[in-house]
Amino acid sequence: MKEKEQKILDASLKLFVERGFHGTSTAEIAKTAGVATGTLFHYFKTKEELINRLYLYTKESMLCEISEHYDDKKTFKENIKELWLKFVRFGVNNPYKFQFILTFHCSPYITSLTKEQVESHAESMLGIYKNGIGKQKIKEISFEMVMDYFWGNVVTVVTHFEKYPEKLNEKNLDIAFDLLWDGISK
Repeated sequence: MKEKEQKILDASLKLFVERGFHGTSTAEIAKTAGVATGTLFHYFKTKEELINRLYLYTKESMLCEISEHYDDKKTFKENIKELWLKFVRFGVNNPYKFQFILTFHCSPYITSLTKEQVESHAESMLGIYKNGIGKQKIKEISFEMVMDYFWGNVVTVVTHFEKYPEKLNEKNLDIAFDLLWDGISK
């Protein structure tokens, strides 16, 4: 990715999170990024194209950071906990990216093609965790329900530690994970 394109993405991330899609003009994005408005339109033909590219960028950033292979030497619970911790740490360490993903996941400006691109990558990465479902380590519910429950827990935990950063420690992370595990395990 070119330096100017990265500056545009970084500036738009902050502005879209703080002001929303309609509250952010392309002129503000260009000014914040330190580029000419024409340069912005060189990389992104429309504001809608920019927000879709930003959505792909933030989701791919998250997936790259949490990407890990399932370790057959560990228990299913240990593997799930490692994955969960990576999601939580991503949210805590990347608040703008995390908030952008939450805010714009259901946005009408994010095209179904963009969502499909990201979700296919996520599903192939997380598909290995279907292993635990197949081996009946967790309750008999759909994979999609487990992933939604998992994600909801991650969002709750990240939000909690944003409000109470002094409480972010291993003991409280263990307690938060146990809440998730107790909800899905047999």
